[in-house]
Amino acid sequence: MNPIKMLKSLVVALQGGDEPRHLAAGFALGATLGLVPKGNLLSVLFLVLFFFLRVDKGLAFLSAVLFIPLGYVWDGLAHRIGYALLLAEPLKPLWTWLYNAPVLPWTKFNNSVVLGNLVMGLALYPPLYWGFMRFILFYRARWRDKVNQLPVVKAVKGLYWFKIYSDWTKP
Repeated sequence: MNPIKMLKSLVVALQGGDEPRHLAAGFALGATLGLVPKGNLLSVLFLVLFFFLRVDKGLAFLSAVLFIPLGYVWDGLAHRIGYALLLAEPLKPLWTWLYNAPVLPWTKFNNSVVLGNLVMGLALYPPLYWGFMRFILFYRARWRDKVNQLPVVKAVKGLYWFKIYSDWTKP
């Protein structure tokens, strides 16, 4: 998916082209992917989820890009959370089983930062989902018509190349 098409799908989705729950799920899933450090099977699994779940992909990728820097900022906190979980005595059989499983060690769950960021991403998923859903409903109810009346939006929609691109990318 090229960046212009992703941006167009995001704008169309916010303006009413997609269900709010799909947008909110994309935003929350993207945030979780953005928090998890890259270079392991866990981040690849989240990326694969984008294509199997019905979420807005443009918003999911935008959210992931926005949350990557936050993941780096929270690495200290993530390390403390992951370290505490890895040393928790009741969880040691689980960690041993996961480490001895055939593919699961490639997720790097035994890295305290990866585990901590995963836990933080999963904990943030529900509030991000519901918060973004409320934002979308609020935007559509109160701001959509006002945004469509802005001179810059009218100017972009009136451009010849925008009309051609819109007609060309219609399903």
